[in-house]
Amino acid sequence: MTLRATLHEKDWRAWYADRLVSAEEAMARVQSGDHIWISVQQQVSALIAALLARAPALKDVEVRTLVGGDFGWYDDFFKGRISVNTYFGSIFSREALREHRASFTPWMVWGAHKALDEHRPGARPIDVALISVTPPNANGYCCIGAHLWDARTTAARAKLVVAAVNPFLPRTFGDTWLHVSAIDCFVEDPTPLPDTGAAYPPPDPWDAPIAGYVGSLVRDRDTLQVGTGSTTGNLARLGAFAGKQDLGYFAELTVPGLVDLAKDGVITSRYLNLHPGKFVTSTAGNSAADLTFINDNALFEFYSTEYMHDPRVIGRIDNLVAINNALTVDLTGQIGASSLGYRTWSGTGGHLSYAIGAFLSPGGRYICILPSTAVGGTVSRITAAFAPGQVVTVPRDLADYVVTEYGIAPLLNKTERERAQALISIAHPDFRAELRREAERLF
Repeated sequence: MTLRATLHEKDWRAWYADRLVSAEEAMARVQSGDHIWISVQQQVSALIAALLARAPALKDVEVRTLVGGDFGWYDDFFKGRISVNTYFGSIFSREALREHRASFTPWMVWGAHKALDEHRPGARPIDVALISVTPPNANGYCCIGAHLWDARTTAARAKLVVAAVNPFLPRTFGDTWLHVSAIDCFVEDPTPLPDTGAAYPPPDPWDAPIAGYVGSLVRDRDTLQVGTGSTTGNLARLGAFAGKQDLGYFAELTVPGLVDLAKDGVITSRYLNLHPGKFVTSTAGNSAADLTFINDNALFEFYSTEYMHDPRVIGRIDNLVAINNALTVDLTGQIGASSLGYRTWSGTGGHLSYAIGAFLSPGGRYICILPSTAVGGTVSRITAAFAPGQVVTVPRDLADYVVTEYGIAPLLNKTERERAQALISIAHPDFRAELRREAERLF
């Protein structure tokens, strides 16, 4: 019999009360050499501040987090005391990564903890997991809310689980609930939730035509996955999916406007053959209005990224349309979305998993979108060949549709020469002549 099963109402309340501590008391349990895991959007400022305040007493503590805000932990003061190991570059970490003040671990989210789960030598343990939860309900269960990611599954692997208890978190359906007996320390955190929609900039001139081309590739009853990024972030807001009927949704996250499509009855998931009638995700909501709609709404179901990123699961979904950003594409169809040469820009995230899943999906399509140029129009994002150090996020074997503001290049089942011709046709006009010369030389 598990401890959870033995905790009746009186017992779980006592368990909670006995473990309700301050942020400082919780972080006092962190020891030198510990590996700390913080799931995406589980970065509680009070806990991190208390951890950093302990830095003079610590040595070789590693914080692992998928994105990571800038809490000052990249400063030289923390060298040898607390280091950050990120698995996804962001505006908060790119400079630190470039200057080697932070570490980067290549990371396919599905199967992410394979080394640890299989007890491989050298696998990093999870000594401490920091998560956010709602206050417990009448039965002693806390909800992780609308930003689940891998918080629940990682907590199950951790030696110590510290939960910030936030009454502003929405209560959600799916695999988002933890019993208090699975948590070692509770810290009250009455901090209102940030409006994450601000992370997406307003549309650029190329976003509207890209949205139009993407919309032409999406059919009624398709199931969508939309990845993070400035261009994908504007697809829904610019009407890429307007007028469609009975779309489904199965993806790790949402971008602005997608929850509105569920409100408006465009996303119904009526024909989603896995989790029918549900908006399925790991994290959802880009505004306070989104979270209000999601709260206690059974339309939305949340599952760990380890499930949502599994290509075997994604491939079971009929007509799965995966739409993701890229930084660069070469003329053979290799797709780079993680780095700029040797410089880490973001990470693989769910991009590769959904490209594979869309390829396996009956009727599935993988749409890679990118503006035609960068650096103020001086650099073509469609290039003859990748520069040294450029990471290939998705191999050319999986390339399907590539979209810029100049059109759609269908690549599946095309020769190298045919791919080059299709990609040159959607490159910026200023670079097409040069690309044609390179294509003649290469192919």
